[in-house]
Amino acid sequence: MTLWIRYKLFLPAIAWLVVIAVLSGFPGKQGPKISAWQLDKFVHTFMYLILSLSLCFPFIKQFIDKNNRLILMLKIVFFGIMYGGFMEILQENIFINRSGNWYDFFANALGTIVGVFILPIILNYLPINRLKRIL
Repeated sequence: MTLWIRYKLFLPAIAWLVVIAVLSGFPGKQGPKISAWQLDKFVHTFMYLILSLSLCFPFIKQFIDKNNRLILMLKIVFFGIMYGGFMEILQENIFINRSGNWYDFFANALGTIVGVFILPIILNYLPINRLKRIL
């Protein structure tokens, strides 16, 4: 596999990292007016679930091989949790009209963990042999 094709596989994850950073940086008063606290945590969980899935797909061949899966899952979870923590620190200290929140951090971590654990379930429904040929 050429180097460009390998890097191209990371573009969705990089794009999603940028989306998370931009949404995390919006001043709190410019976001949608939603009073449901639980919806906010669901959004955090969903955003980081998508992040972990987008980080898994460039490594799909390693993910299919069950011997490498645990180490890869741990690396992706570690990265997602660190990125979520970094975003909360930025919200607390750098972004205007934002504040870091432990509950948001835990929702981010939960989304990352759920994402890597549902990928094997998703892979059971995808045509694996065709996917192996593509990647």
